[in-house]
Amino acid sequence: MNDLMWEINQLLNTDPYDFERLVAHLFEKMGYNTHSTQQSRDGGVDIEISIDNFGLSHRWLVQAKRYSGPVGVKEVREYGSLSYRENVDGVIIVTTSSFTGEGRKEGAKHNLKLIEGPLLTEMLNHYCTDEGESFHRKGRGVDVLETGEEVFGRHSATIEGNRIWLVLTKKHIYFEKITATLFSKKKELIRRIDASSIIGLKQDTNSLYIVIDEKNPEVLALSIREPKSFAENLELFRPSFLRGETLLKLEKEKKGCLVLTNRRFLMMDKGNIETIRLKDIAGAEIEKQGILQKDKLAILESKESITRHIYDVENASDWREAILKGLGKE
Repeated sequence: MNDLMWEINQLLNTDPYDFERLVAHLFEKMGYNTHSTQQSRDGGVDIEISIDNFGLSHRWLVQAKRYSGPVGVKEVREYGSLSYRENVDGVIIVTTSSFTGEGRKEGAKHNLKLIEGPLLTEMLNHYCTDEGESFHRKGRGVDVLETGEEVFGRHSATIEGNRIWLVLTKKHIYFEKITATLFSKKKELIRRIDASSIIGLKQDTNSLYIVIDEKNPEVLALSIREPKSFAENLELFRPSFLRGETLLKLEKEKKGCLVLTNRRFLMMDKGNIETIRLKDIAGAEIEKQGILQKDKLAILESKESITRHIYDVENASDWREAILKGLGKE
């Protein structure tokens, strides 16, 4: 048997869904019944495995994580809670990487089974030798979309409640929807965003806001597991979408979004867009209103006359400073 038939680097370069199904196949080879539940919050597939022998039944949940960095205590704790919530005998976390020391301690507390990259490849080499050679050859290929574009990044995300994959090429960001069962997978590109339309992005803890302008300005609000990783990948092809307009400030509120670029100020509310060109802004002030004398942002628009626009923002002082900076009036 070739000890290098299965390699960690090869697994890291696979499509996440292919990796998850490979893990399911591994447990099948080990004698388990498997079922993909597709309930994972981060876009992965939870695999339920069970075995029945002479009336004795055991049921486990398997989390398959194709990571390059170590799995930490927070994720181990989160996955560990599944055994209590889902009423199963236990949880197995399978990763291509490793676990931090604290992660291992947390796993021991909850009797989790942790399978790290080296052990995973050893198991694959033992149980899945026939599949390994063809899988290894396939992995050497370049990930190419049906459009002919080479992919250099895939990220699991949720937008408007729909789980998708963000697929990055040098010219576009694609929204890819994958309908998967244990034995088949259908990929569908449901939206294409031209890289040149990207104005900028704002990163929060678990969210990412991308400001684009194809035919009309738009803010895409994405719930993404690793927004920092996505933002870093986006920077890799920044020269290809570098444009004159850049994002200076963005604030998400209940009614919509406030956006400031080096060319304009935008108030975007459910399809309605109010635009003030930066060159038409005569100034920005802080105005107190209401019984509580709350600070409001006042933008002075100068055309034939001065028009005063009032906005309810989280921090009027920060907005005023950003606008004045954009005007070169710090």
